[in-house]
Amino acid sequence: MAGMMKFTVIILMLMGAVFEQGAGAADAPKASEVIVLRVLSYNINGLPAPIKKGKEPHYARIADVLNERRANGTQPHIVLIQEAFDGKSDIVAETTGYKYVLKGPGRKDESKRGDAHWVQKTRKAYASFSDPQKFMGSGLLILSDYPIIDARHKAFNSDECAGFDCMSNKSILLARIEIPGLGRPLDIINSHFNSRSAAKAPKKAVFKAHSRQTNTLKWFLDKTHTGNPIIVAGDFNTKEERRYSYFTEIIGFKDAGVECLDAIGRCAVGEGTRVEELLFKTNDKHFYADGDGVQVQPRRMERNFDEMLNGKPLSDHLGYEVVYSLLNE
Repeated sequence: MAGMMKFTVIILMLMGAVFEQGAGAADAPKASEVIVLRVLSYNINGLPAPIKKGKEPHYARIADVLNERRANGTQPHIVLIQEAFDGKSDIVAETTGYKYVLKGPGRKDESKRGDAHWVQKTRKAYASFSDPQKFMGSGLLILSDYPIIDARHKAFNSDECAGFDCMSNKSILLARIEIPGLGRPLDIINSHFNSRSAAKAPKKAVFKAHSRQTNTLKWFLDKTHTGNPIIVAGDFNTKEERRYSYFTEIIGFKDAGVECLDAIGRCAVGEGTRVEELLFKTNDKHFYADGDGVQVQPRRMERNFDEMLNGKPLSDHLGYEVVYSLLNE
């Protein structure tokens, strides 16, 4: 990313790439200290031209909102972005004051090749390539106020996508983050799974692709697990019941929306946020798990970035923000 001088940029080029940042030790943890952490996941619909045109004002407004919140001291400490395909969307990372920026795999970053894409079995131009090609990168970004001390990714294999989704290098992106006062690092995972009808592929193909991506996420979690607390958020395209059921069964983490609504009184829902937008009427999700000696609990949830600009929404998704309490046991 050109012009990024105010923060540290980490670009993962190879599978399993690791970044080590000597940023100094976090504040010493205190027993029973509750740490508040605001985490935003947001699919910004940053598709490049000619697919989408005239989005620059929308990216600028998203950046303005984050800057306004930073000025008020209420900015999300960590932001997970999906669909940052358009280079003009860089303004969200470049101008919002986040010192640490982690960029997911580009279009040429490879992982093990699997079976043929569904689209290779059609007569469309995309099928003319003998080897699966990607026309866009992962579109994933993680922005953090706190030091990223380790980073890894896994691009989905070529038999783990279906339809138009195969044109982007969809992936899993992990940032290991040093939170001041927390007894051990926090693992944050950002991902974007295969769509359903938008993929323009047979229903069996898109469900199989989504299931395989879920299996890969489970494999990735097992491979990278160190006992750290973990938050997994992004656009998982789990609105369909059987997708959600399979995902939650395989991953085994708590759904922050479900847990919050089961704990009303201890967990608040933002004004104007509809319950269904935290549960079954959204593809955007947060999941989490405790770590060794660290408890994770959602304390407040809201869907935001719902304003209109020139008569159009900022994105075809809302932001999904969770305020977590992290407790050293």
